[in-house]
Amino acid sequence: MTLNEYQQRAMDTCMPSCQNIPYMLFNLQGEVGELSGKVAKLIRKKKLFFTTWGNTADTFCHASLQCVSELEKQEIMLEISDCAWQLAGLCTVLGLKLDDVCQANLDKLASRKQRGTIDGNGDFR
Repeated sequence: MTLNEYQQRAMDTCMPSCQNIPYMLFNLQGEVGELSGKVAKLIRKKKLFFTTWGNTADTFCHASLQCVSELEKQEIMLEISDCAWQLAGLCTVLGLKLDDVCQANLDKLASRKQRGTIDGNGDFR
């Protein structure tokens, strides 16, 4: 399935009262919050670990899901899928295609990488 196909099929389940920018944007934030809450609880329960290495100026972080149950992974996946639905909805109400949005992101990142600005400071330079 393409992203545009997902967007179309997802929006087949969208109620008319939800087809507006404020709903899609605010609920996207809510869904990201729910995902963050699930991840935070796994951290609190010492089931999700973040390890860092490197010096202070160049520290890297890695998350390990090895202690997370299959059910917990499924719950995280479903929260991410809710975020995907809301993002598809936001694109729809803004008149954008999800394929185009994702391709624009890949193009932006490729340009940053080529110019050595992958750290996020090179969108328009």
